[in-house]
Amino acid sequence: MQGSTPDFFNALKSTCYDILPKKLVLPFATEVAVFYYGFINWKTKKLNDNEFSYHKRSGTPALFYAFILIIGIETIAIHFLLTRWSLIAAWILTALSIYSAIQVFGFAKSLTQRPITINQESITLKYGILNEVEIPFSDVDKIELSQKSLAKDKLTKTLSPLGELESHNVILHLKKENELMGLYGIKKKFIILGFHVDEPKKFSERMKCSLQHSV
Repeated sequence: MQGSTPDFFNALKSTCYDILPKKLVLPFATEVAVFYYGFINWKTKKLNDNEFSYHKRSGTPALFYAFILIIGIETIAIHFLLTRWSLIAAWILTALSIYSAIQVFGFAKSLTQRPITINQESITLKYGILNEVEIPFSDVDKIELSQKSLAKDKLTKTLSPLGELESHNVILHLKKENELMGLYGIKKKFIILGFHVDEPKKFSERMKCSLQHSV
């Protein structure tokens, strides 16, 4: 996309589609991306003028790290309880818990590397490697800067899979249904989408300008 830096996760998925069965692409790409963002790519990403972060003022990384802490505490407690019954079962559960913590860490780190991007004819909304959607400007009805509660219906969604645990400050209204691509290829349809942007006013102004030029 013009004006945006190369995206590792998208490039990985594209490559996997060429060499793997379709059903294996997203699970495999997600697992590789978890380790890439969690343990390989630690370089601070410089944003272009058309890119917007969403992790600096939302408190979301802290939530993810809290989840990791909880996993660690519960793993230690359950491990010692299970050793009284089965040492093998205790270590299997511990290994699964450690892997879950690694996944959560990778998810958290991916937030910093995959910004929201305003393109020439569309907007790409990303929430790390957990959710993403590209929406043509022709489908956009209006953009609302608001933290009001979202309606609880099947076509109203949040970009963050954490739902009400994470606040939003932007509500995007569409003219027709679009599809949010989630973890491991899970899809959710929506017409209204709430999400957080670190610089909502700048984002809104840039979007309105882009929408006017696309008409």
